[in-house]
Amino acid sequence: MNSNEYGDRFPRWFHRANWGGGALACLGIGVTPLIAWGPNLPGALWALFWFVMALGAANNARLGVNSIHIPARFRKSRRD
Repeated sequence: MNSNEYGDRFPRWFHRANWGGGALACLGIGVTPLIAWGPNLPGALWALFWFVMALGAANNARLGVNSIHIPARFRKSRRD
């Protein structure tokens, strides 16, 4: 466990729920134009892209990957 990571302060279930919510949001973003405008090629490509993104988020939820990452350059350094 890397103590410099902000996400390590949260339990694993939090990260799983966060990734799972992201996967559902990706599905919603992808399907909405198809429902609103009917099936068409640009809408299908849009939906395909967001479906792939949802698969990635769902896989991260399955693995319990840390969902909060703050790059080192943005972290406050502690001087004890």
